[in-house]
Amino acid sequence: MQLTNKQMKLLAKILDTIYVKGPISRIEISKLTGITPATVSELTGHLIEDKLVYELGEDSADNKGLGRKRILLDIAEGHSFYIGCELSEKYLSFCLSNNTGKIHEKKIIKLDSGNQSDVLTVDYFINELKRFINICSSYQPRAIGIALPGHFNEKEKTIYSNKALWKNFNLGAVLNSFDLPIYFQNNVHSMAISERIFGGNYKDQNFIFFHVGRGMFCSYMYEGNTYGKGNFLVGEVGHTIVQPGGELCECGKIGCLQTYASEAWIIKKSRILFENSNSTFLRQLAPDKHSITIETILRSYKMGDEGVINILNNAIKYLSITINNLPMMIDTNKIILHGELFNEPELTNILSRHLTQNEILLPIDNKWDIVFKKYNDVNGALAACGLAVSNLLLQY
Repeated sequence: MQLTNKQMKLLAKILDTIYVKGPISRIEISKLTGITPATVSELTGHLIEDKLVYELGEDSADNKGLGRKRILLDIAEGHSFYIGCELSEKYLSFCLSNNTGKIHEKKIIKLDSGNQSDVLTVDYFINELKRFINICSSYQPRAIGIALPGHFNEKEKTIYSNKALWKNFNLGAVLNSFDLPIYFQNNVHSMAISERIFGGNYKDQNFIFFHVGRGMFCSYMYEGNTYGKGNFLVGEVGHTIVQPGGELCECGKIGCLQTYASEAWIIKKSRILFENSNSTFLRQLAPDKHSITIETILRSYKMGDEGVINILNNAIKYLSITINNLPMMIDTNKIILHGELFNEPELTNILSRHLTQNEILLPIDNKWDIVFKKYNDVNGALAACGLAVSNLLLQY
């Protein structure tokens, strides 16, 4: 039986609830969504028939009486497959995941910082994406998600970015090169969307996804949606001022968080250290200043390089100031921190100490948690898979 438009909207709402609240019973779905029990039963029947949802079994916590126990529903793994890609100055990443976020194939192409503009063209990206799709052809992927290092300019089919590398990146050519549906979104918004549907114990809570990479961005998941995604200034946490007497940021302001804690500025300061200090371990780890990467800097940090320690400890200090301020301005249960810096245990320990020391005790019971998400080059591509799942299955 073909469903009406109204039924399709309700079905998407029910499926979204199972994704973020499951395993869950039909009666709980009805209570959460306001959809009648009869309609929930009818539409979940369609989802089970389509093998997108399955009956997990009886709810062992249901001890309300001698009647029939509630049957829990959950998302079926392997119903469908999706291609995810992340565009980055550091790499191109591709992965294929199923509809629950399990990765089946992946590919990372590292980029040389010295020749990005020559290598990373639209044609190059399209050809690499075609190659990856061919590798994954047996899975019959249903859609493509692409996580962008900026915001999607839907009218011009380009990327809103202040970097020359991305300003003229023609996403229209990408759209015209593939038959599959393609969805574009800012990479950090994509990560927040993916955390919501694939993320485990903090599903569907209000949370902040705080990404520290070449630049910095903060995505806020509020009541199931990314907040303020139509206003591109919302989330630009890297351009909040943390030191009024600091350095001049590329945005024109002085003392932005980005000038202390973004990878781009950490690398910039480490290159100055390389040029001016004979004792820095960076000289042992890199042949020249242009070869310094965040990985090089973290290795030098572990070796006890005093100059690098000072750079990174300053970054953590100013990050802690910003993070401590966020829950007083935003209704959030969790802050998820993501970035290669946080793969270094000593830096996360220092950040945790800063946050504990600066906690403001309020007469409320609510507590918010800091979660360090393990950084991996494929995370953005998996987030793009989540974007594709969200757009194709959970929206109507």
